[in-house]
Amino acid sequence: MYDQANNTASTLADLEARDTAWLEVQNKQDDGPLLFNGKPVRIEVRSPGTREALSAQHKLEQAQTAKTFAAMRGKPVKETVDDKIASSADKLAAVTASIDGLPVTPIELYKNPRLGYIAEQVAKFHGDWANF
Repeated sequence: MYDQANNTASTLADLEARDTAWLEVQNKQDDGPLLFNGKPVRIEVRSPGTREALSAQHKLEQAQTAKTFAAMRGKPVKETVDDKIASSADKLAAVTASIDGLPVTPIELYKNPRLGYIAEQVAKFHGDWANF
């Protein structure tokens, strides 16, 4: 059991991050909650320590390594803007457990560059272990 008053844990499990946490999405102006049909939008994000998050990161690293080796062999790899959007969207979709308040799938949300302010919030939230 974790004792908040003394900031101590009695088991290793007490120190582990939770598997998911809810992000309360902010509007474009970042001055209040994002509302859709009058209801706040929330996204359940998987922690960096989950298998899904680790697999998504591994996939990105493998792709980058392959591009680096191809370049070293003199084979330039063309990466379009769409490729970059897709790889980022794939990772964010993998770390999204659910979306509450928007009628869209994670991949549709993150592939839409005009909703990039939401993707940025998810990426930032996911990158902070303190959220989990």
